Amino acid sequence: MTPPAESGPAPDLKQRVLAAVRTEPAPTRAAVRRRGWVTFAVSVAVALAIFAWAGGVQIYDRPASLIVWTSVGWIVAASAAAALGVARGRSALGRSTASLVTLIVALPVVLLAWKIGVTLPFGPEMMAPWPGRPGFRCLRLSLATAAPFLVAFVVMRRRSDPVHPGIAGAVLGITAGVAAGSLVDLWCPIAYLPHLLLGHILPLVVVALVGAWAGRRFLSP
Repeated sequence: MTPPAESGPAPDLKQRVLAAVRTEPAPTRAAVRRRGWVTFAVSVAVALAIFAWAGGVQIYDRPASLIVWTSVGWIVAASAAAALGVARGRSALGRSTASLVTLIVALPVVLLAWKIGVTLPFGPEMMAPWPGRPGFRCLRLSLATAAPFLVAFVVMRRRSDPVHPGIAGAVLGITAGVAAGSLVDLWCPIAYLPHLLLGHILPLVVVALVGAWAGRRFLSP
């Protein structure tokens, strides 16, 4: 009787794979962390350059306290999203799917509610429409400013999510969008609801979708 064929890769293939692994040692944790911080610093510099090119902080007739409160909301949201979405946590598999989906759904709603909630006490005129400013300029600036953040986050998390790379990528995208939104809010004085939806909330959705694509493409091992 002929013995059954041995399953699995050929011995010579195994040896070649092991040799390749030995010749390309994995970087140390410190080196990975250092590379991540350098990548993030470059993305911040590029985003700030885009923001400065667009005109930087624009005060108009907004009270300084209103600018501070709205900015605090965006900065806290960006920090929370980065802590949950960019940092992997203690598990080697990253955050749970439920927590990531909750973050994706909740962030746009919370930020919109925050913007309206902190603006209303300053009077209904602060939420009046601005003729000629429907929100497309904010939409373009938000997407342009979010792009370097998203690239940096994907590089930092590259090939690190075997479980839900698409969802993880969407979280990276929305984190990049919120980080960009914290700058755009300093540039834009408008709190008119349709403007907010088009120029400040829609970019979060768009960048999350781009991040989901990038996650499936680059985060899966």
